Amino acid sequence: MKNSKISNLILIGAAGSVCVPTIAQQKVKPNIVIILADDLGHGDLSCMGGKTPTPNIDKIMAASTRFSNFMTCPVSSPTRAGLLTGLHPLRTGQGPETDGTLDPNIVNLGNYFQKEGYKTGLFGKWHNSPSPFKEPGANYINKYGFDRYVGFYAGGIDYFTKGSTGWFHDDKQVLDEMDYSTDLISKYAIEFMDKSKTANSPFMCYVPFNAVHTPLNVKEELLKRVPVEIRENVTKFRSMTDYQKAADSRTPPLMPYNAKVYNDDSWNEKIEGLSHEEMAYLYSAVLISLDDNVGKIMDYLKQTKQLDNTIVLFFCDNGGTPEAGNNFPFSGFKHSIFEGGVHSAAGMMIPKSVLPNTIKNAPEMCGYLDMFPTLAELTKSKQALPANLDGISIVDKIKGTSKPQTDRYYYWAWRNHDVIRSDKWKLFRYWNKVVLYDLVNDIAETKDVSVENPEVVKKLKTQIDLEAKKVGAAYSHIPLYLNPIQPNPSSGAIAIELEAKTAEDLKKQTLYLFNKSINILPEYYLEYDIKVESNIELSYCYFSPLKEEKPIFDGSIGVDMNGKLVQSPTKFDSNWKHVAVGLCAFAPKKSGQFGLTFLFKTPGKATIYLDNILIKNTKGETILEVFVDKSDTKGFKSPNVSVVNI
Repeated sequence: MKNSKISNLILIGAAGSVCVPTIAQQKVKPNIVIILADDLGHGDLSCMGGKTPTPNIDKIMAASTRFSNFMTCPVSSPTRAGLLTGLHPLRTGQGPETDGTLDPNIVNLGNYFQKEGYKTGLFGKWHNSPSPFKEPGANYINKYGFDRYVGFYAGGIDYFTKGSTGWFHDDKQVLDEMDYSTDLISKYAIEFMDKSKTANSPFMCYVPFNAVHTPLNVKEELLKRVPVEIRENVTKFRSMTDYQKAADSRTPPLMPYNAKVYNDDSWNEKIEGLSHEEMAYLYSAVLISLDDNVGKIMDYLKQTKQLDNTIVLFFCDNGGTPEAGNNFPFSGFKHSIFEGGVHSAAGMMIPKSVLPNTIKNAPEMCGYLDMFPTLAELTKSKQALPANLDGISIVDKIKGTSKPQTDRYYYWAWRNHDVIRSDKWKLFRYWNKVVLYDLVNDIAETKDVSVENPEVVKKLKTQIDLEAKKVGAAYSHIPLYLNPIQPNPSSGAIAIELEAKTAEDLKKQTLYLFNKSINILPEYYLEYDIKVESNIELSYCYFSPLKEEKPIFDGSIGVDMNGKLVQSPTKFDSNWKHVAVGLCAFAPKKSGQFGLTFLFKTPGKATIYLDNILIKNTKGETILEVFVDKSDTKGFKSPNVSVVNI
């Protein structure tokens, strides 16, 4: 009868012109706690066979519906964006690499649950937009729908000084909060939950810890708790300050910042790097701290009798690192789409008041994209979900009532390949080949079975095309999905005089031409017209954005519309050629340098002509005019370049 009365109240409120949530309604709304680890390997938890004890996280996994086939991205920012929005990160400018800017107008967990009457808080690592301290005018976290925020914007920080990117309380930068970051994150999360409870308000508390991400800063009491089998491998122990310096030295900007904070110039002196054994030692201590602070959050919920009305989700943003992470039983690490980079230990505790019947293990593939719609359904949210989400609700899988998945896929693009995965199969597509793995019989991805399964390959190649087009990115390893474009040079083309005389000249060279800043997004591509006039043969000659004055198109990245690498051996016949190459592999990064890369086969001379150099998006809109006429020559950086009439 009690549930019927509550349902009637909800219906009555919904029928009125103004719906004012009552205390009775608010009480039945389940709280949400999302605990996200950082760079934690699948096999690092003690419940997964790891050497470091993690009893508190183990308890969550034991009391949860365990997602034994849970997908993430291979790096931080894309996973976080997909968790928040339910959208593929390439659709929101948040991948495949890190450091993009999420549009605060996109519906995300913060502003969605805020409108559902929840108090919303975020405590820890954001990494979905730049720090206002570094980029004035950048959005504060509160703009994304979070009532309370304590944490940092960057990929990693010194756990004590908080590094040079800033530690924030809402829109205020705090410079003197030097306590251990993992402890602070749980402290402020608990404070937020307690204030919400006192206000009789449901809460959505997102807790993205920075542990176990580098630098591996530790407290002395944590090192004392590292298991003997890890500690005994260290042959020489250092002071706590030297451990902090050695860990921070892997992130050079931290050193001068800490020298200033501590008023100690020794931070700028070179220090011996951490050995593999020392990395494991510090990593174990950082993992112990993560588990301790997860335990503090869970103890608070238990002591305040809120566990019976709180959904708790735990997973990690990507796989563990090669330096210290354990991704058993998978191959690969962070920065790869092998299972070790994208397969996370994950579980969701759901009280019986929310869902009476749940199963212990959900074996079907699911992942970060599915958490937003799943939480919306579990909390019986009144708002409609945003249209065209890539994630789906997996409540039926949690209840054990779902049908076998036959048409569900997860899709990634990463540098020089993209990948499609189903429950059984995983296809890697490179510019010149595909590789297929049977995940049911080979979860470690040790054997390519593409030759033995031609029909599977055919089906997945069709499906990966569909997924790629749906995402709408301009891929760097396959031809763009564009109609053929004819070259159209006009007066005022760039002419570049090249000459190779010596053996040194016959090595690969790059001529730095322009400096025009642009934030590259996944849907951007480069196009240009080129003509090569030469009395000798060139191995290749192509225009490219540069990174530290080196071409980003290199090796296996940079495929033109004919399906060939721009740096492949090319026959130049003195005719104009149009080139269009996707930039997705380098998104979402800032680029400013542009130049010509070439390789002579024998000594000789050549004149290279360039025209109509543009950055466009997949809608065909021009984003940046790099060069279209004489007015664009201001950025030239080389004396052997001129503008000539065609």
